[in-house]
Amino acid sequence: MKAQRTVLLNYPPVSSVWHLPAGISLLTSVLRSRGHEVVQRYGHIIGLEHLLSQHGGAAVDEALRTIRDPKTNIQEQYSARQLIERVSRAVPTHDTFRVERNNVLYIAERQDGTLEGLLESLANRESSPWFSYLTQIELPLASDVQPEVYGISISDERQLFPGMVLASLVKEALPETLVVVGGNFWSRAVGAFAHPDFGKLFRHADAFVYREGFQPLEALVETLDPRQASGTAWFDGDQVRVNPPAPVATQFEALPAPSFDGGAKQWAPDFVPQMYTMSNCLMQCGFCAIAAGSDTFLAAPRMISPAKIADVMMQTGAARFEIADEMFPINRQLALGAELKAGGYAATWNCYLTVTNDLLDPHRAEQLYEAGCRGVQLGLESLSRDTLVREHKGWNHPENYARILENLANAGIQTHVFLIVGIPGEPIETGLRWLPFLEDNGQHILTIKQSRYRLTKHSPEEMRGAHSEYIHAEPDDRLLLLNRNFQYLDPSCSRKRVEAVRDVLEQACREHWAYALTSTLPWWANRGRYSLNELRNLAGQIPPEPQIDHLPRAIAKMKGVLKEATGREYALNAFSDLIAAARDL
Repeated sequence: MKAQRTVLLNYPPVSSVWHLPAGISLLTSVLRSRGHEVVQRYGHIIGLEHLLSQHGGAAVDEALRTIRDPKTNIQEQYSARQLIERVSRAVPTHDTFRVERNNVLYIAERQDGTLEGLLESLANRESSPWFSYLTQIELPLASDVQPEVYGISISDERQLFPGMVLASLVKEALPETLVVVGGNFWSRAVGAFAHPDFGKLFRHADAFVYREGFQPLEALVETLDPRQASGTAWFDGDQVRVNPPAPVATQFEALPAPSFDGGAKQWAPDFVPQMYTMSNCLMQCGFCAIAAGSDTFLAAPRMISPAKIADVMMQTGAARFEIADEMFPINRQLALGAELKAGGYAATWNCYLTVTNDLLDPHRAEQLYEAGCRGVQLGLESLSRDTLVREHKGWNHPENYARILENLANAGIQTHVFLIVGIPGEPIETGLRWLPFLEDNGQHILTIKQSRYRLTKHSPEEMRGAHSEYIHAEPDDRLLLLNRNFQYLDPSCSRKRVEAVRDVLEQACREHWAYALTSTLPWWANRGRYSLNELRNLAGQIPPEPQIDHLPRAIAKMKGVLKEATGREYALNAFSDLIAAARDL
């Protein structure tokens, strides 16, 4: 008979406090279904609130109550947001830290992508702004629970240093506890395992899980022996050993419903859980490595059936959901809507969706709304068809973007769009074409995320060198960064020019009708409480956001870009002049 174990799972700072983590919530249920006692901790919320309350006192506590109170008005929400942002900026630390709009920014002082920087930070862990939270809140809890296994899930670079400080503290305080560090971060940082200094991290943790956690964590809990866990790195006296992934991937259909009892509520009035219904994406865009930790990455994904999704939704008791899959295809959404209707259960959701020509039919968008879809996140990426084909997004047709956005908005579906500037091989001026596009079609968009191109580790194009004729990838000597440094080979597409284009697009975002409002209602957990018409009515009640820093400098850089592209000189005295000039492209 297998031994019943006590397990503590923590999702540490820093991550989005507007979301509940789907990963450890699902792992918690899996382990409980095997008979183990599991305590999970949403440290990304608990820790941030502890830090802010330390420095803002009762005013922060009141602001948090306002954020979670469904009866507060938009002005009260705005005031609460402003207070929290002010307090975060005043936290005394050498690290980069602040809460801003819909993000929590954190970069440790020694976070330069090297193992040396991480090890130095662990040696000086008392200087971490999270130290008091970890020692005053999490360590006493761990001492009370006395877990045989303490698991820490690190999703991205923000969580790495706080998560490893937590591991170090637990390992020191509870030397008999097996400390396991996992999460999607490690699936893209596996190159660090071979570095001579990586073995030093085993002073602070016993095992690192670099693939899906289901089977490795189950084996670690049941055996307390990293040697017997697939997808796990461990230390064998003087050598790091890396076990191969599980030979057969876990089937999603067999997974239990996630448990969302992590000791904290998200920053929203309602309970809006995240759900994974598919192991990785069907589409395999060239620049994307989001699902690198999946045991079927770049292969056929494993899916939960619409009937099972509906059943899980009903078990949670929630009315709104975030579907965390990289894509939630239309037909799956319609099938889910039918299952919910048959079960007499009303639910709505926000999800990622591809911009296919299927959405040129207004009826298709109306069907999505009727099924329960209320928000979609769309990877528009570029207005160049050539670029999209090169990035393996051939289903995107820029000439149809405007019509698709209009159809979705007319159906009542909120849209968030992703834009990328500086994609290798794309002329630098292509990014400026977004300016008139956003001005002409912004009424059908709720939120916009612009970013510059990143060469993401373990993305298809990074692994295959697909852009070698456009960029030079620098040696991967920053093993704990999730993106590779690179240089453009085309001198007209310099890093500074790309950043300037990104900056002017950020200004376009700030001039968008919903920017200030959606900064005060972060993420769909908050925006989904309102219809599009209600959001439009609220938009004028919030003061506009300030323009970006150094906007005149960014506009000035565009003079050369425009002249090279059109052969004309432009007088750019204001942002509106730049939009007008971009219409000539």
